[in-house]
Amino acid sequence: MTRNLESSVVADQRADGRPSVRGLLVLIVVGWLLFNAGTTIGRFTGPDYSETTDRGVGTVEKCERRGPITLFDGVGYFDACYLWVEWDRNASERILVDDPGFFQGEKPGDTVRIGYGVSRPEVSHWSTLDLLMYCFCGIGALLAGLGLLRLGTRLKQSLLA
Repeated sequence: MTRNLESSVVADQRADGRPSVRGLLVLIVVGWLLFNAGTTIGRFTGPDYSETTDRGVGTVEKCERRGPITLFDGVGYFDACYLWVEWDRNASERILVDDPGFFQGEKPGDTVRIGYGVSRPEVSHWSTLDLLMYCFCGIGALLAGLGLLRLGTRLKQSLLA
């Protein structure tokens, strides 16, 4: 039993002090989890509606459910919908809104008040959540990037040796 414990400790750290492949994979996964935690936090804040110059009313045409795990939009399901928007400046256009957290259960035929830059009055802008989102995303991306870089150099060295 002592032999198995010693071999697992040796497997995590090589004699030259470099981390093992398993340790680098753990670093990459932890970085990915932190990044996704940050993007999930970002769903609860959005652009400030009061700062938009163009506003209008959008009619939901059709929606598609996305999730539960996305690459850059966090964890959980969200709706991506096509809107026909009648802008207050006497213009109209069809747009796709696929920002997580924008829709709150709207179905085709429902109308929503929308600001240019995809904002709405019900989703407020929170600076604290933005800061938290950027911190989680930055630290997660840094950890995953360092892990991938170290893993890539390890694999390159093993292929050249």
